[in-house]
Amino acid sequence: MVKKQIGKNGIVELFRFLCSIWVAYFHGFFPILSDNFSGVNISIDFFFMVSGIFFIKSMEKYKEKSFLDAFKHITWGKTKGFIVPLGIAALSVLCCNIIFELEFNRFNWPLSFLWFFVAQFAYLSLIFVVFKHTKRRSTFNIICFIILCITMSFCIFDSETLGRVLRGPGMLAMGIFISQIPKVKFELENKAKAERLSLILNIIGFAVSAATFIYLAYLPEYAIWKLHVFICLVCPAFLYFATALPVKGKIFNLLGELSIFVYLAQCPILLHFYAGTRVSTDYFGWLCFYTVLLFAINRIVNKIISVYLIAGYFS
Repeated sequence: MVKKQIGKNGIVELFRFLCSIWVAYFHGFFPILSDNFSGVNISIDFFFMVSGIFFIKSMEKYKEKSFLDAFKHITWGKTKGFIVPLGIAALSVLCCNIIFELEFNRFNWPLSFLWFFVAQFAYLSLIFVVFKHTKRRSTFNIICFIILCITMSFCIFDSETLGRVLRGPGMLAMGIFISQIPKVKFELENKAKAERLSLILNIIGFAVSAATFIYLAYLPEYAIWKLHVFICLVCPAFLYFATALPVKGKIFNLLGELSIFVYLAQCPILLHFYAGTRVSTDYFGWLCFYTVLLFAINRIVNKIISVYLIAGYFS
């Protein structure tokens, strides 16, 4: 049974923004945060999980169409909203690798900023192929569960390298599972009372999972148990209860939109970083500047494109 499809949720959008801040801190751009802030970067896992939640809603209409049509939707549909900062980020990474001759066979910090997008497109395309060729939802879910188990098993053997890259498909699968769990709803003669009880239960569940989320983020130790608790229990519980709460708002949606710009704004800074002191905390001001600048430029470009398309349509 698949519950009514999930729309945008203010709490999820807010935490998307906070997780983008988490990524920026993990890369050393936030000197104002506590040194106890966790070095275990699972914020990317959170982004993948959110993508999985919206996967079925997004791909259902493409199931009877060709893979090419679906792939166009997966790539262009997800990038057209931030194509300007993504292009600038890719150009910055390319220039950084050419100018400073960074070694690709070692950890390449500039290149690591873009792997998230490439991996997401690849993983979503792979899971769509499975989704397209399974007639029953139960079969698709079984395959997703196998993918989740396999990818999580890599974390046990190699959590820092292979685990970070290969957790993506598992996180998408986890998000898919969360989207299909029916929300708790009390059935009482007094419907108003039933709705209040349901709301109270979801608020309590969200409060507990969000508090645990934040606590684990500040827990300084690097441990595989922490990663598994975060991925298998805390994040799923958080997203399950958060999407059950009717929280909407333009400010929250704006913050969710801004999260991608916080992430991509780090790429132009890399040119300063490698040419300068190579102390990332020196570029906190630049991070804020580039985030706002890229957001403004992208809005202007999208507005111009929209006006041009509308004018062309009516001409």
